[in-house]
Amino acid sequence: MEVAVLQGVTVSCDITFSILMKALFTHRKPRALLGGLFLLLALLISTRAMAAPLVLGDRSAYDLAGSMDLMKDTSLTIGFAEVLHVAEKGGFHHLDGNLNNGYKREACWVRFTIERNASFPEKSWLRLKPNYVNYLTLYIQTPGKDPRLASSYHRVLLGNHTPALERPVLHPDFVVPLVLPVSEPVIIYARVFSNSSISLAGTIHTTEDLRDYTNLHVITQSAFLGIALTLLVINMIFYISTRDTLFLYYSFYVLAGIIFNFAAEGVLTLLFPSVVHIVSDYLIYGGIGANILVYSEFSRKLFFSVAGAWSLRYMRFLSLLGVLTMAAVPFGFYQFIAPFAFIGTLTLVVIQMVLSIRLTRHLPGIGIFIVVAFAVSTLGYFHMLLRLMGLIPLDFLWDMNTVQFTSLIHITLISIALSERIRMSEHVLAESAFKALNAAKETEQKAVALANQMTQELRNSKSKIEVALAAERQALEQQHRFLSMLSHEYRTPLAVISGNLDIIDFQETGKPCGYDEELTAMHLAVDRLVEVMDVSLERSRLTEPNIQDGVKEIALASFLSSQVVLMRAMWPLQTFSYTEAPDLQTIVGDPQYLKTALFNLLDNARKYSLSGSPVYIESHIEQLEAVITIKNKGVAFTSKEGEEFFDKYSRGVNSHDTGGAGVGLWLVRQIIEQHNGQVRLSAQHSTITATIRIPLAI
Repeated sequence: MEVAVLQGVTVSCDITFSILMKALFTHRKPRALLGGLFLLLALLISTRAMAAPLVLGDRSAYDLAGSMDLMKDTSLTIGFAEVLHVAEKGGFHHLDGNLNNGYKREACWVRFTIERNASFPEKSWLRLKPNYVNYLTLYIQTPGKDPRLASSYHRVLLGNHTPALERPVLHPDFVVPLVLPVSEPVIIYARVFSNSSISLAGTIHTTEDLRDYTNLHVITQSAFLGIALTLLVINMIFYISTRDTLFLYYSFYVLAGIIFNFAAEGVLTLLFPSVVHIVSDYLIYGGIGANILVYSEFSRKLFFSVAGAWSLRYMRFLSLLGVLTMAAVPFGFYQFIAPFAFIGTLTLVVIQMVLSIRLTRHLPGIGIFIVVAFAVSTLGYFHMLLRLMGLIPLDFLWDMNTVQFTSLIHITLISIALSERIRMSEHVLAESAFKALNAAKETEQKAVALANQMTQELRNSKSKIEVALAAERQALEQQHRFLSMLSHEYRTPLAVISGNLDIIDFQETGKPCGYDEELTAMHLAVDRLVEVMDVSLERSRLTEPNIQDGVKEIALASFLSSQVVLMRAMWPLQTFSYTEAPDLQTIVGDPQYLKTALFNLLDNARKYSLSGSPVYIESHIEQLEAVITIKNKGVAFTSKEGEEFFDKYSRGVNSHDTGGAGVGLWLVRQIIEQHNGQVRLSAQHSTITATIRIPLAI
């Protein structure tokens, strides 16, 4: 055997070296130095040798770690016959542990030799993993045939691109039955190639041990599924009840982890053997991208309050990288982008550790759960990613399935933290509700006290109002008595004045003209005063709420014309210009009141007009209303002042040299509003306009 020859060479070299050392050197230090160099050289030579056969004895299972040789095919074109030729020339080198080549675009040829003694069963099982290897081809030597000939081997196709139903055994891992003769070595070659990480580990099992391992594996995966699904349902219930998207993101994270784990652990091979070779890459590699995506988004949501702007941007960038990782599976560039995705994820878990520690300051009750959860998750992810990239041996903590174990602890602690977060939120809400209830009670007490105070004030105000109303009623009665007395007392002097005017008018008849206009004006003034005394003062109807007595239809054109004629007669020196409307205008109202209103407006226009300027009166119809406008030239005022003129006892700044008490315009508004109309004053530059609007008769 090649190994025995090389071992013999090594032993001979050691003996020769010892004889030379005794002959040439008598001192120990030079002898030790040269001995070390020679042993190092012998070690280097021995590593190029074929690994010693894996001898199967009393145990029920034997790992292949440390019993494999490796040759790399960077061209991806070397066939099995050429591999045998290279092996004969010593082209394989010893592999410490299991194969873990990382993400490289090359095929790996692994060789190992199995030899059993009589204590190990003849029929055994070779189990290889990981089950995400795409292409795995075994060449198993037929016992008793020449190992240098390709025809001495039979080929077995494995890998997750091979339909599960075409594999020798339907199993979560790649299992091949072996029949081994006693004390006769059997050589097995394996070609390993994958679009992801290139790894290979194996174990030789007895039938009973494989059965026990399979049962334990199924039980473990079922337990993981049960726990993960329970946490998934709990977080979905929390999301539905609270509408907090943090629970939704975390539910997606748990779901992505379940899908990835089932595909990576081969459970789907048992559940869906006919299609698993089609969907395995999408579920495993795409599942990694989905994990990165939802993991980043969940972290962004969880640490949003404590993360800086750059950390949040990095999480969003990693989410995009997760999407690209998923897209890389169908488009064939997964092998290129996967290392960047894994390096980005390692960076994220470091950031998460820092942020989780910072989060404990904001959430002291649940921060410890988050810190421990992300610490455990960091260990698991570092182990998995470094192993997938080929930076740590495949057999380091392999049997513990670190990622699955740490992920289970992680999702459990995070679920506890989120549940505790709800409890704390409810506690805060309860405290807030209690404080709000106390505040409401205090407010109610204050409101009751304020209401009592206001009630007392209202009672006092009511008493004052009743006193004021009584005083007002008394004043109105006194006013009515005064007006009645005034009306009675004014009749006699007015009758005397009117009689004397008639005598003067009679005496002046036949004399040359000269006083007709003055006498006419005096007659009109006396008549107007009598009318006011008889109608307004005696009956005091201006203060009544309605004007039902004396209401009738009024032809507006003739009514306005008569009032203009009266004004011209009373003030012949003032020009009054009236433009009569061409259409028929009829309104409903009390002529006496309307005369009073028009008289006051025309008298105001006369009194406050600029010297020598005329007063213009016109009427027209707008939207079923009669519109009367009176314009004159005067001193402009603001719209606010125009409204104030209608207040009782209010007079303008330019009224100091004119007589009046400030009730004329107030009476005008009272009369027009009693006729369901409107009146206003406006000024544009030096033009003053009084506008009356009264509904037309229907």
